Amino acid sequence: MRRLRLVCAVALIAPVLAQTPVLAPTSARAQAPDGAAGPAPSEALSDRQAPPDQIAQAGGSGSTPPKPAARPAKPPAAGKSEGAKSETTKVDPALRAQAEQAAGAFVLSSADDQRKCALTLRTEPVANGFALAFDAGACAGIGFMQQVVAWTPDSSGAVRLLNAQGRLVVEFGQATAGNYEALREGDGVYFLASPAASEDATGVRVEEMLGDWDLARVAGTPICHVVLLEEATGNGAHKLQLGTPCDSAITQFGPVSWSIEGGNVLMASSSGGPPLRFARQEDGGWAKVPERGRPLLLLRQ
Repeated sequence: MRRLRLVCAVALIAPVLAQTPVLAPTSARAQAPDGAAGPAPSEALSDRQAPPDQIAQAGGSGSTPPKPAARPAKPPAAGKSEGAKSETTKVDPALRAQAEQAAGAFVLSSADDQRKCALTLRTEPVANGFALAFDAGACAGIGFMQQVVAWTPDSSGAVRLLNAQGRLVVEFGQATAGNYEALREGDGVYFLASPAASEDATGVRVEEMLGDWDLARVAGTPICHVVLLEEATGNGAHKLQLGTPCDSAITQFGPVSWSIEGGNVLMASSSGGPPLRFARQEDGGWAKVPERGRPLLLLRQ
């Protein structure tokens, strides 16, 4: 009888227990912020039991382990500078000797002496040649100097100014007393002279040029006689009288006037073409410049 009553009591209580909610989990969820469920008991236990280094790697609250020390930089190789980009430029001894002979301070000027600037040729090797120094602002009036970055001597004794690619910009041939001249097609004649010679060049006076002169290919063998007169023809020029007989090359040119420009003597043609330009020589005579083609001398009778 008692057993029957116990069975009946269990049967009545079981449905009630099945409908009763579990309080502990529901309470834990109610304390969590809206939309964020709290960690499951197993997860929380796992975090508490894990070593600190494992928690840090998993993104937990442990401290971040230190980064491995950086490897020390390798020292530069022996015999090389860290800032050196290339080995010292090697220069042929013969070329260096030519450069040392030609190097120095010069005055670069146009034929009319209206554009000029100081230029120094140095002996320090650089890419494609040797170093030079000049004031870019002072040389701005001489257009080709914007390209020039180096120079090199030539076996003929000329001075060659080069651009950054090592290409020739202008070549100055030897004249007299260590001076040089160059002719640029469509640009004109330029001179590279020592400062002292440049100062003396403008000292040519009309009075010292008046009188009888000979034109000759070689000294002592005149091909034409000319007389430089004082009578003015305009624009600073003076009359020129041509004697006879005279070489056909001179008569075809037909000089009719002469003038002084930049320390040179110019003979102008009636046709209006480029004038003949003569530069003073060490012996007191004058020679056509630049020295290209057949020579022509202007010698005092």
